[in-house]
Amino acid sequence: MPRTSLKSILKKKKKRKITCLTAYTTSIAKIIDNHVDIILVGDSLGTAIYGMKNTQSVTLDMMMRHGKAVCDSSKNAYIIIDMPFQTYRNKREALSNAKKLLSFSKCQSVKLETDYKNLDIIKHLHKNGITVISHIGVTPQKFKDFNKIRSVGVNNKEKNNLLNLAKKLEKAGSSMIVLECMKENI
Repeated sequence: MPRTSLKSILKKKKKRKITCLTAYTTSIAKIIDNHVDIILVGDSLGTAIYGMKNTQSVTLDMMMRHGKAVCDSSKNAYIIIDMPFQTYRNKREALSNAKKLLSFSKCQSVKLETDYKNLDIIKHLHKNGITVISHIGVTPQKFKDFNKIRSVGVNNKEKNNLLNLAKKLEKAGSSMIVLECMKENI
């Protein structure tokens, strides 16, 4: 049976909830592979595996190796991999690093923590054949201290801003959007 494709994920979205869990290692990927639609290889491996106080020190090499381990040890789930902090500051850097990450790991798409400032980067990656997942709401890469993270979308201005951003990201070429630490009623 072939690995789940983006097309099959998008078909499922109107029929049932899509399941996604994070894996950083071979053993976890093997356990969850048959039970989820998507596996995310998250840069949260910095805090979860390496004991870092935030995700800002996670490197491209770390993500490549963990992504490869997860991809090599799973057969079914669609695999998304995080672009680490400071690896997509401009279009050229983002494209070069996304290609390295996907080529080495064999993951199917990259995830970027996104805001209005990097809409052009999303467009550029999409135009160059990279499947992009955008991450909005709380974007942990911006935080040195995770204790300062708070829920977003709590007032109408924040809700409208997030909805507008999501629409612009879809138009820019994002295939999916991850929502983190947001009020459920947005």
